[in-house]
Amino acid sequence: MTNKAIIYSSTTGKTRKIAEYTARELKADVFDLKKQTVINLSEYSHIIFGTGIHAGKPYKAIVTFLENNEDQLSNKKKSLFLSCMYKEQKGEDQLAKVSGDLGINDAFFFAGKGEKNDEGLDISVDDFIKEMRRR
Repeated sequence: MTNKAIIYSSTTGKTRKIAEYTARELKADVFDLKKQTVINLSEYSHIIFGTGIHAGKPYKAIVTFLENNEDQLSNKKKSLFLSCMYKEQKGEDQLAKVSGDLGINDAFFFAGKGEKNDEGLDISVDDFIKEMRRR
């Protein structure tokens, strides 16, 4: 049994790739909100949310899931990753706004415009995974 779950919403597939790769590396369970919206969170101590951004906002499926599961999530560690188009300060600003709106302070973003790892993902994803292993 794993103590981590990754719950994500993806439109273009980039967030899905990050979520699935991260889940494999962390040996975490992974849930796509397009396929499953009812998830028993009781066996997880740490929930990692992943979302893309559209018009400056996280995907509605993530927002709705967080709203509908406030009670189950209240005593869980929560982390967030954004798959977005901005990098550097603009990406940081977007991350601060979205993570603040969602109430998840432990947050990271991937612009996908940097150096790639063997999976074709931004190498900062590997740094994110290392950080998630510590939590």
